[in-house]
Amino acid sequence: MRLTALLFMLFTAPSWAEDPLRIAVAANFKPTLDVISRQFQDHTGIEVTLSSASTGVLATQIQHGAPFDLFFAADREAPLTIMTRQQNENGSAFCYALGNLALAGGRGSMSALTQAEFSVAIANPATAPYGRAALDVLARPEFEAGNNRKLVRGTNATQAYAFWHSGAVDLALLPLSLAPASAMPIPPEWHRPIAQYAIPLTHNSQVDAYLTWIRSDTVRTQITAAGYQPCP
Repeated sequence: MRLTALLFMLFTAPSWAEDPLRIAVAANFKPTLDVISRQFQDHTGIEVTLSSASTGVLATQIQHGAPFDLFFAADREAPLTIMTRQQNENGSAFCYALGNLALAGGRGSMSALTQAEFSVAIANPATAPYGRAALDVLARPEFEAGNNRKLVRGTNATQAYAFWHSGAVDLALLPLSLAPASAMPIPPEWHRPIAQYAIPLTHNSQVDAYLTWIRSDTVRTQITAAGYQPCP
């Protein structure tokens, strides 16, 4: 009922459609946010444009003045750093999803990570939280035999998937949301938590409406279905 009332108000505000809502989104979450944003746009008439890269790259762009209205990161630290450095008073950072890793390739067995002859693609740990989580997995004692493996770092999670999908590498540690159906989910206790946070960077009616949309039960269900866990 509340969502219906919101949509009614949105339809009565045609002036909002003048400027697009500009959203920076971590690569792992872009496919999911694409769907969510198209639905929002269809219901409201508000145009949404998404810019995607690794969390670290997007955070640097924002700190150098990139004109985004919202930032959906793949960690908690980047949004909080932006809040502190820019004295952002447009709203608080909030958790929108908990990420999961999965192993693509390996014919259904984690033992593939013990075999040094198998190359592995991950997102760049320097800029991508999923890459740092992937290193946690590879550092586990049971995979020590594979320490001499070829490790290929994609600029972000999407490129890591592309390396595996093209056959350039044998295995890939990917966000579950990007992984194929045949991928094996990684136990969450094998790596640091991947708590994904968002932060509003401007404050206007469009941003408020989008935040209400993203927090709705309907959208939360979609996020979970895409391979994420709900925030506590």
